[in-house]
Amino acid sequence: MTSFQVWLKSYNKALFALLSILISCSAMAQSEDTVVLSGPTEEVRAGYFVVELQQVSPALRPLTLQVSHTKSFSSVLQTVPVMGDFNQVTLTGFESGHYYIRAVHQQRVVSQTAIEVTVEHYPIWQAVTLFALGALLFLLLLLTLIMGHKKAVRHD
Repeated sequence: MTSFQVWLKSYNKALFALLSILISCSAMAQSEDTVVLSGPTEEVRAGYFVVELQQVSPALRPLTLQVSHTKSFSSVLQTVPVMGDFNQVTLTGFESGHYYIRAVHQQRVVSQTAIEVTVEHYPIWQAVTLFALGALLFLLLLLTLIMGHKKAVRHD
């Protein structure tokens, strides 16, 4: 091998090592600049759900969650500040519909992807039926207690 070939081989090794270091540093820096969000994967039947925050570096605090009906976030419905060093946030008060949620730090989107949550409340007829059954059972319990009390008073 000529001296140029030896030099070229060592140059390539050094260049490869430098490139590997830069790629690993870039991956570490990217993981510190992004937040991974996860939420319910199935349809939510109540008006609340929990969003989990993963890989949140202290540099990204304070963090804000934005909620929108569209994936492009052209109109933000709600902005929720994440106070403290929590990894879970409960969002509540949602009507039936599709919602997209992303994380923002100082006007910069820091979540890798927006999560999609679908809320579909129970139908009103089901809620009214369950309420009526509960009221009927409560009235039966009251009648039983009153009749038992009257019977006990008569036997005394």
